Amino acid sequence: MFRDLSFRYKIPLRGTALIFITAFIVTSAFIIDAYKNLKQDLLTNAEEISSVMAHTLVPALRNDDVWQAYEIIRSPFKVHEDKHLKEYKGSHPLQSQAIIIVTNSNKIYSSSHPKRFPILADIQAIGLEYNELSHKLSLYDDISTMMVDASSNQIFHVVTPIISDGVKLGTLVMEYSRDSFNSRFFRFAARALFITILIVGALLPLSWYWGARLADPLIKLASCMGMITRKIPDNLTCNLYESKDEIGVVGTRFKQMLVELKEKQLLEHQVIVTERLTAIGRITAGVAHEINNPLGGMTNAINTFKRYGEMDEMTKKTISLIERGLLQIEDTVSALLIDTKPSDRFFSANDVDDLHTLIAPEILKKSATIQWTGKIDEIPIPATLVRQVLMNLLLNAAKSVPNGGKVIVDVSSNMSNLNIVVSNQGEAIESEQLEHLFEPFVQFKKGGSGLGLWVCYQIIEQLEGLIGVSSDDDMTTFTVIIPLPS
Repeated sequence: MFRDLSFRYKIPLRGTALIFITAFIVTSAFIIDAYKNLKQDLLTNAEEISSVMAHTLVPALRNDDVWQAYEIIRSPFKVHEDKHLKEYKGSHPLQSQAIIIVTNSNKIYSSSHPKRFPILADIQAIGLEYNELSHKLSLYDDISTMMVDASSNQIFHVVTPIISDGVKLGTLVMEYSRDSFNSRFFRFAARALFITILIVGALLPLSWYWGARLADPLIKLASCMGMITRKIPDNLTCNLYESKDEIGVVGTRFKQMLVELKEKQLLEHQVIVTERLTAIGRITAGVAHEINNPLGGMTNAINTFKRYGEMDEMTKKTISLIERGLLQIEDTVSALLIDTKPSDRFFSANDVDDLHTLIAPEILKKSATIQWTGKIDEIPIPATLVRQVLMNLLLNAAKSVPNGGKVIVDVSSNMSNLNIVVSNQGEAIESEQLEHLFEPFVQFKKGGSGLGLWVCYQIIEQLEGLIGVSSDDDMTTFTVIIPLPS
């Protein structure tokens, strides 16, 4: 389960665990060291007091003056009595709760509390807690101070020999309460734990903040990688962390990889389009040769009829319209051929009038209206190519306009360009379809060949012009700009 967690949680959790482990180890070591130091302080304090007291007791023991010995060992407790304090009950761990003088035969010679420790009583007979003390005293022949600490007892003792001229006169025993010692130690440990909790409480938010900051670049990288499929989205943007550390280098390399993949994807798309265009070129080349033969015959027949036939005005107008139509077919076929530059008459207002006539039946089928704006004179651009572009755009508009809708056509020119704008009411073209609108055999409505807009695109490319499209719920507009020869 933990392995599958997000780094957003995994890194802070690991940091939290490390903080707790470190706090536990440091606090435990500190408490253990404090316990040892507290015990050593008690031993050092007891050793200083007992050394002075043992030296003071030598005359009393040599003269067998029990009362003087009692006065000496009672002196530390009289300080409290003189200050009108209660008898010490072991509230301070460095303060002895009882002082005993023991003879070499383990008998009590004198004590600070005679009722608890009667004179000449065997030390072992005082209670079970003194068994360990009695045993140690029986074996003790050293001249240094030692501590007798039985873990099962509630008290422990500091033992100091009373020496005179190298002879052991007795043993001074200072008794300490384990409860007092433990109470002070636990208060110290509680303070240490409280401080540790405060430090951990301060470090935990920092750990989660630091963990989140550290994981954020990885999360963004994983999120960006998750959006990549077989096709890289065009609007994919990855705000990745970039620097010279390892994560930053990964982010930088990944962004470079995305750029290269997009270039590769674009190149593959261009290769596919090129292959499709090549296939179309082969097909159109064959079709063009098959069309050109009967087309040439029909053109010759019209020329012969114009030369030798008798025609009224209506016939002349009709023959002229047919001739321009046949020439348009011929030049359109020529435009589909690779590296073909058809030589043609210039585009003029007559061509616009022809298109009025040709598109009118399609518009009437939809009970729609068509509005023509703009005015042109003769323009030095091949007429049949422009007619083909405009005718294809008009046919698309007639197919797309709803019943009773409206088509708007504007054909105008200035000193540098021929501008054509064809707009129609109707259903909007989706953005995904706009990307492939000018590709061959791409059709989004029934009844089309998928070649009309592609032919327009090829012709406009040949004329070094531009074509664009915009579409919304109100209107779809095709805009063509063809530069005039300089």
